[in-house]
Amino acid sequence: MGDPVLVELDDDPGAPAPDVPAGPARRRWGALVLLAVVAALVLAQLVADAREGARLAALTEVTGVLDPVPDPPHVAWRLDDDATRDVQVVGSRLLEGRIAPDGAMSVAARDLATGAVQWTAPLLAAPDAPLPDGTVRYGLQCTAGPALPGRVVCLVHDATVAGTPEGPSMTSTGAAAVAARVEVVDIASGEVVGDYPAADGGTVAAAVGVTDGALVLAAPLDDGTSVWALDPATGAPRWRVHAETGFGGGWLRWGAEVRVVPVGDTAVGVLGAGVVLLDGTDGSTLATAGTLATVTGARQDGTALVVGSEGYTRLVGPAGEVRLEGAPVPVDVDDGSVPGLALTMSGGLRAWDARTGEPRWQAEVAGQTALVVGGCLHVYDALHVTTLDARTGEVLWTTTAPELLGGDAAVTGLATDGSHLLVAGTTPTTGARLVAVDPADASVQWRTDRTGLGDVMRVDAADGVLLGTDPQDTVVLR
Repeated sequence: MGDPVLVELDDDPGAPAPDVPAGPARRRWGALVLLAVVAALVLAQLVADAREGARLAALTEVTGVLDPVPDPPHVAWRLDDDATRDVQVVGSRLLEGRIAPDGAMSVAARDLATGAVQWTAPLLAAPDAPLPDGTVRYGLQCTAGPALPGRVVCLVHDATVAGTPEGPSMTSTGAAAVAARVEVVDIASGEVVGDYPAADGGTVAAAVGVTDGALVLAAPLDDGTSVWALDPATGAPRWRVHAETGFGGGWLRWGAEVRVVPVGDTAVGVLGAGVVLLDGTDGSTLATAGTLATVTGARQDGTALVVGSEGYTRLVGPAGEVRLEGAPVPVDVDDGSVPGLALTMSGGLRAWDARTGEPRWQAEVAGQTALVVGGCLHVYDALHVTTLDARTGEVLWTTTAPELLGGDAAVTGLATDGSHLLVAGTTPTTGARLVAVDPADASVQWRTDRTGLGDVMRVDAADGVLLGTDPQDTVVLR
C-alpha cells in the first residue's frame, strides 16, 4: 500500500469562482437577445404607426375633416373676386361657384394647394339686357351626391336682388326667378355632360339635392312646395309631389326659404315654412316636422333630419321620429366611433341615444358645436373649449379662450385634421387667431401669427378646407 494522500476541501461559500472567459457562444447569445429586444420595439412602433396611419386614412373619408395641418397655415391663395363662399372640395380640387357682375354664372375647379385654375365651366349666360346698377343675380347652387360619382350638379336660376339705401339701412327688392336649369359637370374635365330644364311654367326650382338615384328639385309655392325628381343620367322626370310645408313668402323664397337636404342616400328633407321628409324613390311622405321648426341639417349617419322646435330636438327619419329635451347641438364631424350619439343643450350638455331617445349622460358644459373623433367629444362656446369622453360624459380637459388665444379673444370655431384640434378665434383688435392643440391634453402644438394670416378677420372650416375672411375677399389657408 502506498503512502496516504491528504485532500483539502474548500467549502467556503464566499470563495470567488474562477474566472472563465466569455466564449464566442455566450457573446453571440447576448447579441441575439439585444437584437430581439430592438426588433420587438421596432415592430411595436411599426404596428402603432400602421394603426395610426390607418386611422388617419379612414378619417379622410369623414365629412369635415381637414387635410393634415402640421404647421401654422398661411394665406395660400384667394378665391376669385366673383366667387361665392359656397365651395366644395373633391380630392385635390376646390370647386368654386362664380357669379359675374353682368349675371353670368360658372363653376371653376382650382388646385387646392396652389389655386391654379384647372378648368372653368360656363353655366348661365348674362341676360341680354344689362342688369340695372346695384342689381345682381344670386341663384347658383352646386352639390354632389352618390347618384353621380365624379360629377357635380349645379342649379342655376335668374332671380335678382337689389339693395337701396334707406336712411342708415338698406332695403332689398328683387325679381323672382322665371327660368332655371340643372347642369351636370364632369369634375375631372369640366365638361357639361347634362343640361336639364328646372322650371315648368311658373314653377321654378330654387333648390336641388342629390340622392342615390335621383336629382330632387324644389320650388316654393304660396301653399307649400312643389317637389320633383329627375333621372340623374338623362334628366327624365321620375315623380312630382306637392309637399305640405306651409305658406310661401315673396321673392326672397327663391334660394332663401326652400332647401333640399339629403338624408342618407334615399330620403330628402324639403324645407319651406315647415319641414317634410320624402322618399327619394317615389316622393311619398315619410314624416313631417310642422312649422316653426329650425333644421340644423341631417345626421352624418344619414338616419334623420335634426330639427329644433320649441325647446326640443326632433330627429325626423324614415324609421320614425325621436324627441329629445333641449336645443340641438350641431355635430360638424362624426367619425362614427360612438354610434347613435345625439346632443342637446338643456341645463348643460346632454347626450342621448338617437335611435331610442334614452338619455346617456349629462355634463355641466356649454357647447355650440361639437366634433366626435376617436371616442372623444370636443365642444366649445365663446369662452371655453372642452373635451369629454363621448361614451360617459367625463370631462377630460377644459381650457379657456384667454389661455389659448389671448386675453380679449373669443372662440369662433373648432376643426380637426385627425391629429390636432384646431381652435379658431378672433379679437377686437388683432383679428383672427388659430391655434392647434393636442386633443389628448390641450397642449399647444402651434399658433398662427399675423404674418401668416395677414388681414384675415375670421377663420372657418368649409367642406374640409380652412377659409379666411378679410376686408376684401375670401382666402384659402394651407
